[in-house]
Amino acid sequence: MLAQDFVKKDDRNFTPTQSSRSASYFVVLVLTKILRCIGIFFVDILAKSSHIVNLLWLCKIICTCILFPLQKPLSAGKSLKRGLLPMILKLSLLNGVIEILWFYGITLCGPLRSVLVFELSSTVLLSAIVSFFKGGAVSTTSKTRGFFLLIVGFVALFLMDKDGTIEDPHHTTHAHHSGLNHLFYHLIGLFGMADHKGGLCILILSLCLRTGYETTFRHLAVEVGGAKRLYTLVTAGSAVILTPVAVLSWALSSSSIASMGFFEYSILLIIVAVFVFVLDFYAESICFQHVADPIMAAARWSSVTMFACAFGLAYLWYGHQNLGDHALTGGVSITVVCFILASISLTHSNAPKHRGGQFVGISNTGLPLFTYGEAFLQKTSKSLMRFMKDTLNEILANNDSRRIFWFLCVNLGFCGIEFLYGFWTNSLGLISDGFHMLFDCSALVMGLVASVMARWPPSKHFTFGFGRVEILSGFINALFLCVIALFILIEALERLFDPPNINTDRLLFVAVSGLLVNLFGMYSLGEHGHSHGGSSHGHSHGGGGSHSHGHSHGNANMQGVFLHVLADTLGSVFVIISTLLIQWFGWVWVDPLCSLILSLLIIGSVYPLLVSSVNTLLQDIPEEDEFEYHVNEILEIEHVESYSNAHMWQHNDINVASVHVQVKDEANAQMVRHRVANILKSTGAGHSTVQVEKKAFAHRIQQLCPNYKIGYTVVRGSVIRDKTQHGHSHDDGHGHSHDHSGGGHHH
Repeated sequence: MLAQDFVKKDDRNFTPTQSSRSASYFVVLVLTKILRCIGIFFVDILAKSSHIVNLLWLCKIICTCILFPLQKPLSAGKSLKRGLLPMILKLSLLNGVIEILWFYGITLCGPLRSVLVFELSSTVLLSAIVSFFKGGAVSTTSKTRGFFLLIVGFVALFLMDKDGTIEDPHHTTHAHHSGLNHLFYHLIGLFGMADHKGGLCILILSLCLRTGYETTFRHLAVEVGGAKRLYTLVTAGSAVILTPVAVLSWALSSSSIASMGFFEYSILLIIVAVFVFVLDFYAESICFQHVADPIMAAARWSSVTMFACAFGLAYLWYGHQNLGDHALTGGVSITVVCFILASISLTHSNAPKHRGGQFVGISNTGLPLFTYGEAFLQKTSKSLMRFMKDTLNEILANNDSRRIFWFLCVNLGFCGIEFLYGFWTNSLGLISDGFHMLFDCSALVMGLVASVMARWPPSKHFTFGFGRVEILSGFINALFLCVIALFILIEALERLFDPPNINTDRLLFVAVSGLLVNLFGMYSLGEHGHSHGGSSHGHSHGGGGSHSHGHSHGNANMQGVFLHVLADTLGSVFVIISTLLIQWFGWVWVDPLCSLILSLLIIGSVYPLLVSSVNTLLQDIPEEDEFEYHVNEILEIEHVESYSNAHMWQHNDINVASVHVQVKDEANAQMVRHRVANILKSTGAGHSTVQVEKKAFAHRIQQLCPNYKIGYTVVRGSVIRDKTQHGHSHDDGHGHSHDHSGGGHHH
C-alpha cells in the first residue's frame, strides 16, 4: 500500500462497505491480520531455538517455494527489462535488512512491543509528520490529536515500560547465537540500555526503512507488472542474498538447529512463513482491489486489529506465566491505547470543504442569479511547527513577554538540574525545591500566556480585546501568593512556640542557587516592580482654563510575576540567614521567625495588587471623586438640563465612560455631544459613549414603549461641589481663587 495515497487524497471520505462481497473481503483482511499476529508470536518461540538469519532464510525459502508456482514471475506476463534487475536486487537487499532488524527487535523486546512499533502503518506515520510540518488543509484537529497520541505512546513505551534485564542474559537463553547476534547484544549493552530499549530502537529504525521501502516497492511494481509479481521476485532475491550468511552462520554454530524437536520446529516454521509473509500480503492486495475504501481499511483497521490482538495474546501468553522478560506493564497498556486512538485520528477523513453561493448576474426578470459550489476561501489550520514558530516570534517581539520568556527558560533549566541532581544523590530537599521551582514556572507560564493574549486584536465576541487577561493573571498570582503567605504565617506561628529540629544539609547550596536565579529574574522584570501602586492621576490647570490629565495604570500581569519572583528572592535570603544562624549558634527558632516576617512582607506587598485587580475586574471607577466632579461640569454646558446613567470603568490600560444627556429641543446635539466627550476625556476616559436626548425623544419613547424608564437624572443645582471633594489643587498663575461652593465654578 502506498502511504502517500492517503496523504495526498485529502477529500477522500470513508464509504462503508455496501455489498456483502466487499464486506467479506474486509473480514478476510481482519482475520489474516490476526493470523499474522499469531505468527509473530511463533517467531519469538523459534528465535530461541535457531539463529535469526537462519530462521529468516528458511522462511524466505518456504515463501519462494509457495509463491513461484502461483505467480510464475519469470514466465507469466511481459518480460523483465534488463535495467529492472539491479533495482529488484537492491529492493531485495533492503527487504532482507529490514526483516533482519525486525526479527532482532522481536527477540529483544518481545512480540507485543514489536507489533506496536513495526506494525504501525506507514500511512499513519506520514500523516502525522505531514500534519506537524506542513499544516494547512492537510492538518486538522484530529490529526494534531493523533500526532500527540503517537508521541505519548512512544514516550510511555520508553520511559514507563520498565525492563530489569539490563545485564545481558543471552549467554544463557540464546547460547547458540554467535557472530551478528552477539554483535547486536553487545552493542546494546555498550550503551547501557536494557533489551526492551535496544529492541525498540532497532524496531524504530526498521519502521523508518520500511516506509521508504514501501514507497519504492509501489513505484517499481508499476514497471515490473504488478505487486504480486514483484513481491515474489523480491522474496526470492532476499533468499538468495541471505544464503551465504545463513550457511556461514550454520558452519560457525556449535549447537543444533532446533532444541524443540525437528517436526515441531518445521510445523511452526511453515505456519510463520504462511501467516506472516504469504497470507498477509495476498489479503492486503485483494483488499486494495475490492474493498470500498482500501486505504482506510489497510491503514486504520489493520493496525488497530493487530494492536488489539497482540495485547490480548500477550495477556494470555505472558499474563498467567508471570514471565519477567516480556511481561505486560502499564507503559505498554498506555501505548496500546494511544496507538489505537492515533491510528483512528490520523486516518480520519478531512471535513468537507465549505460551499457557498456566488453572484453571477441578473436574470431577464430582474432577479439575482447565484451559482452554488465550493467556497473560494477555505478554512485551514497551521502546522504545529508553524504555530510554535509564530508564537515564539510573537513572544520575542514584545518586551514584557520576552523578559518573562527568558526568565522562564532559566527557571526551567535550574529546575531540571535540581531534579537530576536530586535523583542522582537521592536528596529529598533538592527534589522538593525542584517541585517548588516547577510551581514558580507555572506562574511564569500563566503570565507569559496573559502577556501574549493581551495583544490579540478584538474579535466579534470580545470587542474590547483581551486586555483584561493581564488583570486576571495578576489577580490569580496575587491570590495565590496571599494563600501561600497565610499558610506560611500559620505554620510559622505554630513552629515559633515549638521549633522542630532542622536538617541543614545542602540547604545553603539550594538557597544560594535559588537566590542567584531569582536575582536574575528581578533584574529582568525590575522596571515593572516599582511605582505600580494602582494608578496615578495628575492634574494641572493653566490660565486658559484647560485641563490636562495623565493616567498611568500599572501592568497587573507583570506586577504579579514580579511579586512572585520577589517572594522567592526574599525566601532565599531568609533561608540563607536562618541556615547560617542555625549552623553557627543553633538557634532553631530563627527559621519560623524568618518565615513569619516573610509571610507578612508577602501579604503587605501583594495586597495593593490584589485590591487594584479586584477593583478593575469589578469595574470600579478609577478615580471616583474626580469623575463625579468633572461629570457635573456637563450641567454647565449651554442647553443641557440634566444627565443620567453616568458610568465609568477600567478596562486594562484604558478607561471607558458612558452617559445620557437631556437637552432642550433647540440645542445642537452634535455640539453638546462633542463638549460632553471632551469633559469625559478630561476624566481620563479613553473611550466614551454619549447619548443626547431631547424632550421630543422622551415623549416619543414613552408612546412607543410605555414601560421605558429614564434613569435617575441629575439636574442643575442638585449637586453641591465642595472643594474638599475636589482631589486636586488649582494654580492658574493669575492671582485669584476658585470657589466650588453653591454648585458653580466661578473665577
